[in-house]
Amino acid sequence: MKRKYLAALLAMGLAGGAYAQSNVTLWGRVGGGVEYLSNIKTANGSGSKLAEGSQWGTSIWGMKGTEELGGGNQALFYLEGAFASDTGNQGGGKLFQRGAWVGLKNNDYGFLRLGQGNTINNYIWRFDPFLLEDYSASTFTNYRNGSKLANGIRYESPNFGGFEFGAQLNLGESPNGFRNGPQDSVLSNIGMAYGVSVAYVQPTWEVRALYDEVNNQNGKLDNLFIASREFFLGAKVQITPRLLSQSGWAHYTAPDTAPGLSRVANHFWTGLTYDVTPRLHAQGAVYYMKVGQGQWTADHDGAGHGLMLNLGAMYDLSKRTFLYATVAHMKNSANANFSVRPTAPGYGDPVNGNGASPAPGRSQTGAYAGIMHNF
Repeated sequence: MKRKYLAALLAMGLAGGAYAQSNVTLWGRVGGGVEYLSNIKTANGSGSKLAEGSQWGTSIWGMKGTEELGGGNQALFYLEGAFASDTGNQGGGKLFQRGAWVGLKNNDYGFLRLGQGNTINNYIWRFDPFLLEDYSASTFTNYRNGSKLANGIRYESPNFGGFEFGAQLNLGESPNGFRNGPQDSVLSNIGMAYGVSVAYVQPTWEVRALYDEVNNQNGKLDNLFIASREFFLGAKVQITPRLLSQSGWAHYTAPDTAPGLSRVANHFWTGLTYDVTPRLHAQGAVYYMKVGQGQWTADHDGAGHGLMLNLGAMYDLSKRTFLYATVAHMKNSANANFSVRPTAPGYGDPVNGNGASPAPGRSQTGAYAGIMHNF
């Protein structure tokens, strides 16, 4: 069922779970697919395109290992890099952009890690029926709700009677102020970031609240989907053994944004995953984003809203290989230009747009299908 995919992603992104004694594992996944995207703004008006890529999830490879220290203590390390299966190019500008950390874990006191990796808001994928793939809860935010940052210190508690807690701090490493950056040469526009999370977890349901803040290189919160504050509340319920419900609400604020630009946005979604058979899983979801008053610019989303409808399916060929297909339709308000896939905030280039979004007020449809293999 879909829980299998959730468990696999959790094992890749966090350090929860059991580990064997003193081991090193080479692991990863490779995906490839074909995408159709309509109504893209171009210099000649609009057009459609076909593209090859890994839309369900980035192709990744890595190593992870543990050492038993005795007394319920473990030392752990984790390395995760990304690459494009269609070109073979390295992803994210770093060898281990998705994760490079070392940590300690104790069964009674929790887990502490140091290094590059997921921030606290990566928990949002647990409440997204489309698991933060290309057409998902990340569409409107350009992956603001699934950040991977450098210079991190992160703590995760064990489960206390159903309650779980977490906290994260990513240092800007600037002599100009603790909030300033850049974190490194790749994250040149990001300064200090931090967040906290609390959840109540039961076998058939979970609720979670989290708060996080990402500053820009000048220590400011000046763009809703780059440098901002985020408050999230999510819930998921296993309604029946074959039917899973997932919902979320995220509130974004950027109080240092220049006058006349939007400083507030609200994002809502809900959806279902249904096991048609033990191998075939179908999902559907509705996503809605409303951005508060403010002008649209080349790099800021302004007042407006978008509504996206998604349908998808996955078919397991084996325990490690599955086929996927997703179709999405975006309906924009008069000034909005949201795409069905994550794009940088704003209108982009005044002639050619940002490479994927429609012209303001236009709708867009996208569809992709492919294969994913885990090793």
